[in-house]
Amino acid sequence: MAVSKIAAGAAALVLGLTGVGAVQAQTLDPRGVWEPANKESRYQFEFCGEDGQSLCARLIWIQEDKKDARNVKYLDTYMFSDARQTRAGFWRGTVTLEGFRISGTVEQTSPDRMDLQACALLVICEDIRLSRVSE
Repeated sequence: MAVSKIAAGAAALVLGLTGVGAVQAQTLDPRGVWEPANKESRYQFEFCGEDGQSLCARLIWIQEDKKDARNVKYLDTYMFSDARQTRAGFWRGTVTLEGFRISGTVEQTSPDRMDLQACALLVICEDIRLSRVSE
């Protein structure tokens, strides 16, 4: 009798934890305005593509004292595009860094935090932590 109560309790715990994970995955929404830790730029993340299922991010703002000829030309252009969701909160696509298009990933780890990683030839990698500014 005690074993079946323990088994039932363990099953309820597993189902409860699974439900919590599913609820969290459902509440993660990458759409909105995000900025890196240095707060020098902001990006509008939105769903895009012909089917509306890809994730894209446009550079929408650069801190005034950080603007120069090198980065202003990227204003209102997609810096992350054609990203397909491969699992809950995780997208793989193309990142544009200083005119170079390389593969990258975005992982939303909480409602207000995302991590972007872009690597060229698996040797030169850029990791950027983004925080939500607004929805």
